[in-house]
Amino acid sequence: MKMRAVEGGLEIKPGETVTLKPGGDHMMFIKLKQQLQTGNAVEATLQFEKAGTVKIEMPVVAIGAAAPGVSTGGGTMMMQDGSKMHSGH
Repeated sequence: MKMRAVEGGLEIKPGETVTLKPGGDHMMFIKLKQQLQTGNAVEATLQFEKAGTVKIEMPVVAIGAAAPGVSTGGGTMMMQDGSKMHSGH
């Protein structure tokens, strides 16, 4: 499997749900300034075409572990206005 950036961003159409998970669409953080520590949280800013920027906080969990409140396999993000998502930090 080869990882690559999504050309033009990840489209989320009105009323749709996009699931970010390993093996599917996901965010990858590169050039981190420090190692991630299980039990801590990571702050990130998502850039949406129409909704602007949204600051989020994500818990750091062990590989394969479910995030708090999410079944194993990843989290879900839904935007009501059909915004395109661009990951960033």
